[in-house]
Amino acid sequence: MKKNLKKTSVRLAALGLATAISLSGALVVSANENPTQKTVAQNQELYAGAYKKVSASEALADKDLKAAIDQVYAQFPETKSYEISAYKDVVSKDEYDKYVIRLEKDAMNFFHFAVDSKTGKLSYTIQSLDASTVLSIPTVKSGVDKIYASHPETKSYVISSANIVDNFANKFSKYNLTFTEKNSKRSITFGIDAKTGDIITPEKKEL
Repeated sequence: MKKNLKKTSVRLAALGLATAISLSGALVVSANENPTQKTVAQNQELYAGAYKKVSASEALADKDLKAAIDQVYAQFPETKSYEISAYKDVVSKDEYDKYVIRLEKDAMNFFHFAVDSKTGKLSYTIQSLDASTVLSIPTVKSGVDKIYASHPETKSYVISSANIVDNFANKFSKYNLTFTEKNSKRSITFGIDAKTGDIITPEKKEL
């Protein structure tokens, strides 16, 4: 994917939306940051302050979105059977990603991406990975070894979920691994730099 996709501008607002969706579902927020958002929010629900959920057919009527999703389908055929959720920027004017798309089979199998509002190209992707085989990736294995060294308690944990985030604008990729304690609801998520295997600040969670 990283070799075949043109590096384009990533937008923080859209990335925040896709991350929120991938972790906990769509979050409806009250848009009171400025008059424009407040006016739009009075007539429709907004997500991440700027994105409205739209039907898949409406989203796919956009030629840039259709081309982007066809590209994803071509490289990841299994996603053709995934359910589509689409979010369109209805507040910003050509300043953020035009669409954020969520392709999901279930909570453990998904592929999210955004379409840049100016270029029509993919700006970033978030793809679920098989937690049981992710350790076969050299940089992930290196990162996990570092995690075990700095957080010995995680040696007894299981890797309950994993995904990779590709930010094409900044030419940066990272793996997110969630370690869950056996017989417990406590978990901790680590980011691992895809190039170096370095650990990114972990996030703890009590389920």
